[in-house]
Amino acid sequence: MTFAIVSAVFLLALFFLLSYHRFRLSPEDRYFSWLRNRFPFVIKTPWIQRLKEFYGAWFLMRYPANQRWIFLGLAASYLYLALSGFVFAFTGVRLFGFFLILHVVLGALFAVCLCLAVLLQARYYTWREEDGAAANLKTREGKRKAWQVVLFWIFNLSGFVLVVAALFQMLPVFSLRAQLTLFEVHRYAALGILLAGIAFWYFSYGDEAHER
Repeated sequence: MTFAIVSAVFLLALFFLLSYHRFRLSPEDRYFSWLRNRFPFVIKTPWIQRLKEFYGAWFLMRYPANQRWIFLGLAASYLYLALSGFVFAFTGVRLFGFFLILHVVLGALFAVCLCLAVLLQARYYTWREEDGAAANLKTREGKRKAWQVVLFWIFNLSGFVLVVAALFQMLPVFSLRAQLTLFEVHRYAALGILLAGIAFWYFSYGDEAHER
């Protein structure tokens, strides 16, 4: 239950931080009034159309055709792992049955795709301006998005811890206490990668979508 409370607090905090960042770019002068007016827009937004725009304007433009399966696999496995893991965490029920099997299978897919994605993209996420330009890491003001670099590495380091903790849990060499510790490490690494993934998406695509 503690993990669910911590997760809810951090997710809400991230929501307010990112929404306040967006609010600062708007002409309105009251944050909560702006936030209240945004909810009808979010609910009425045609999400299928927005996903198509995201896929065409951001995904297809950034990744070569022979690499897209890697990032599609990473995104699909990431979404299922996050949904299945946190839905069960918030309900207080452990993963079981088909959901657990699929969680393990897609966890393996996520690990492979994450390694390949890091190998392909790491050279763009450095502090050198010429690398940042190639990865489209600039804001509309032309300034470098330092947060993208930081979040990229937080995402990948959290993913590494997540995968290693999951693998160690499968080895029959640890005591029950060690297994429980690894389980907690796995869960908090999952929280870290979820928060970093949301923030990374926001700074990579959210501002661009807002401009359109």
